[in-house]
Amino acid sequence: MKLLILLALILSSSVASAQLSKAIVGVDGFTCSLCAKGVEGQLKNLDFVKTVKANLKATTFDLTFKTKSSIVVSEIASAISDGGFTLRDIKITASGILSGDQQKGFTLITGNSPDIKLSKIKGDFKEGDKISVSGILNIKNTSLNVSEIK
Repeated sequence: MKLLILLALILSSSVASAQLSKAIVGVDGFTCSLCAKGVEGQLKNLDFVKTVKANLKATTFDLTFKTKSSIVVSEIASAISDGGFTLRDIKITASGILSGDQQKGFTLITGNSPDIKLSKIKGDFKEGDKISVSGILNIKNTSLNVSEIK
């Protein structure tokens, strides 16, 4: 019984430090700083967003997220469309614990976002590994096309 309690404490502390930490949100349709300010305001109003930085040249917004906040990716997409623009893509950086296996596929448990299904993982990973990933997020099925994994 003591072993189970110790194991639960270790796993919960590992998940607590794991999180979806930042995103680069690609937006189609904005060309001026006034347009960017409108979308920036929509994104800043999201409870889980810590900072927003617009990049007019790349037509992206760099987001960082508050720690210990639940991130709702669909709200990011809604903020973009509410601002009158089209979401192009969301590139995320996250850390967490792997669940699953090579055969059935892996899921990343971050603790502050829905579980993220990982695709295109290369390497020798197993369930329980602590990893950091980046890639393009598919918001429809919460899957990540992994471009980098550590």
